[in-house]
Amino acid sequence: MPPSLNQRFHLETERRQDEGPRHWLACAFDLDNVVDPEALRKAFVAWVRRHETLRSGFRPGPDATAIERFVLPAESFDLEARDAGAYATTSDLREHWAKRLDEACRALSWPPYLFAVVLRPTGTTVFCGFDHCNVDAHSLAIAVRELGAFYRAMVAGTSPDLPEAGSYVDYCALEQETTGSPPDRDDPLVQGWADFFAACGGTTPSFPLDLGLAPGERCPQGTDTRRLLDAASADAFERICLDSGGSLFTGILAATGLAAHRLGARDELRLCVPMHTRNEERWANAIGWFTTVAPLTLDISGSTAAGASDEAGDRAAADGFAARLRSAREGFRVARDLGRLPVAHVLAALGEEFARGKDDVFMLSFIDYRRFPESEHYVAANAHHLSAVTMADDAQFWVSRTHEGLFLRSRYPDDPVAENAVLSFADALAAAMVTHAPEPMSTQ
Repeated sequence: MPPSLNQRFHLETERRQDEGPRHWLACAFDLDNVVDPEALRKAFVAWVRRHETLRSGFRPGPDATAIERFVLPAESFDLEARDAGAYATTSDLREHWAKRLDEACRALSWPPYLFAVVLRPTGTTVFCGFDHCNVDAHSLAIAVRELGAFYRAMVAGTSPDLPEAGSYVDYCALEQETTGSPPDRDDPLVQGWADFFAACGGTTPSFPLDLGLAPGERCPQGTDTRRLLDAASADAFERICLDSGGSLFTGILAATGLAAHRLGARDELRLCVPMHTRNEERWANAIGWFTTVAPLTLDISGSTAAGASDEAGDRAAADGFAARLRSAREGFRVARDLGRLPVAHVLAALGEEFARGKDDVFMLSFIDYRRFPESEHYVAANAHHLSAVTMADDAQFWVSRTHEGLFLRSRYPDDPVAENAVLSFADALAAAMVTHAPEPMSTQ
């Protein structure tokens, strides 16, 4: 089975940058009390046997430029446990774990992931790190639920009650079959992408505020994480979005445009938005990299009366936000249509018309964790999504909705100018949402 389009691009990048920073994703969660390590080892084994992509890897093919996949049969897969020693401080443990993830989570090594458990007198924390080739954020949420279920089943001597898990390896074969070869240059979808890139100067979109970097310059990554809205305010904001004919995501996009406009961006804002490709039920519980990207253009022109205190001003602000939300909904509709064509095919069709200006792309991603089965248990399990710290030359944003509220993670070059710009944007985004998220009915 071939690598997916995402995997192929990632593998080629990893091969060119073999000594560069790793691109791993990880999840962490707690189990009650001190666990039985052998039961947990068996849980990991059973879980990997369940998901074919975790038993697959990549190696150079017969042709020096080719990469081929290999797959281990489920019954031949096993794991051994090793004692990683004792750590007296959090910082020492963090340093060890980050180093081990960088060493182990490599797309062209086997296995491209690492499992660990931290045993403490008062409890246990499980860590699972993967090269991006094998997982997306959706997969990490699945991992937390399923590994907890497998562990409890191993302790009890039973089998977990889990739905069928589709195979990402099968998905890769289907993708190759259905996407075929790159379309001709005159294909309407190619032209839509070409217009988007042309409006970005013939390249990918960039964050609209100055990040303080010279062309071609990269910095170590800076990160900011914060809660934008608590649960009640997030509910109120979502209610306004739905009442205005949109969704929580298009409301976030509208607030993004408003924040950028307030900080000096004019007329249009261009960015990329990741979208999942789990469009069939058989992929709902599969581990894999089920994402694509779409080109989004937001009309951010005009002004609003946001922040006005009198009744007329409040009504004008609400009307202004509703108009922005409708514009965001239309922009996302167009983006979603263009996103049907994989970026790899777009770039192949455009050829020299496109020039990659930066390694990073200005993007905003959204995931609603409330939609996952048993997500109400994530808080009690102290479940977290972790990502590698790499190099950066643009700003990128991840918004997540949980039962606790609406959260933002920002990634940007660790430069004073960039940090000030991105944190100002994060503040403005939160303010735009708070303005349009009145107190819930129960508190009025």
